[in-house]
Amino acid sequence: MKANPGGAVTGDAILGREDEISEMWAKLEKRSVILSAERRVGKTSVLRKMCDHPAKGWIPLFCFVEAARHPIDCVEKIFAEANQLEARSGKGVLLGRIRSAYQKVAGTEISGWKLPPLQSDWKRLLNELMADISECTDNKVVIILDEFPHMISNIIDDHGGAAGMEFLDTLREIRQKFEPTNQIRFLLSGSIGLHLILQQLKSEYGYKGNPTNNMAWKILAGMTDKDVRLMCRKYLDEENISRNETDDFDKRMAKCTDVLPIYIQHICERFQDSNRQGVTPEDIDLELRELMDSREIEWFRNTAERIETYYKKLNADQRASDILKMLSHKESFVQEKAIIDYIRSQMTVEHDSEVVSTLELLLDDNYLDRDTSTGERRYRFKYDIMRRWWKINRG
Repeated sequence: MKANPGGAVTGDAILGREDEISEMWAKLEKRSVILSAERRVGKTSVLRKMCDHPAKGWIPLFCFVEAARHPIDCVEKIFAEANQLEARSGKGVLLGRIRSAYQKVAGTEISGWKLPPLQSDWKRLLNELMADISECTDNKVVIILDEFPHMISNIIDDHGGAAGMEFLDTLREIRQKFEPTNQIRFLLSGSIGLHLILQQLKSEYGYKGNPTNNMAWKILAGMTDKDVRLMCRKYLDEENISRNETDDFDKRMAKCTDVLPIYIQHICERFQDSNRQGVTPEDIDLELRELMDSREIEWFRNTAERIETYYKKLNADQRASDILKMLSHKESFVQEKAIIDYIRSQMTVEHDSEVVSTLELLLDDNYLDRDTSTGERRYRFKYDIMRRWWKINRG
């Protein structure tokens, strides 16, 4: 199998993640779910695999909403997927509620969704659509909104905080209405931390709501060791590239890449492109060092840019940058007090809580890990491969 790092993969080309997917379906049996993951961890591939091979009794509707800039855009995306569901259903004429509501508002059958009257009445249209979906099939339906936090940020930017808050609260009301029937679940996913958007709404607009407190959380991290072995077999063994010291090779691959699939693919692609007949554990280190200097790979640039954009909205960008700069030079955990002292040496800090709150943002945003086993809070980068990149490019 050819490695395709960063490319769109579907079907059997999406390797592994069976344990994580099983956990997701188990959570969905009870409630809706928020899936959080750093960009390029493989989140969308997991969602597509869930759609390709849904659990028994489930029908997934996958909606990529990163470009949505108004609630009606989200309604349009869900309708398009539900319309496909209607074509597969044997229950006769469906989606009658949303069609009727659309016609009353727009004066015509469904054709486009940009008319001002539709935008104004998006809440009623969304509720009618949910009622239609709940009646559409005897199976359970999970509505997957990929890059959901990005959509909320777009709505806030274009229409103000009130529009973003109203949309979040409306989705919560819909979940409360339909989840007791076990007919509809939502899976909200994104590489931008939803907590950053909620914090912005609270600090800038006085938002008092808690729109996700009835949802389960799942943080997607690196792959399991068995999935690393699977990827090595597929990308190397099946391409006639032998692995010397197989067990040591797989362990080195897992350690060097923090079991993040895209970087496993990058290394395997380099082995494939160089027409290697055999590779050793040491070859992984050599390839990774060269990759670290490559401008052709995105690496963690988007992660760094998030500090300069979303954290700036919270006036936490400089503190976050300095925290990450310091920790990029530390392989082991660092005490919270040492971090506070360092930040105080770099800028004016009125209260220690300012630094602590920024550490919590970075922790929730998958930049950092925290350890409390010693009775003190200590932090380090969540992924050592990110720390190494940060040290070279931002440290």
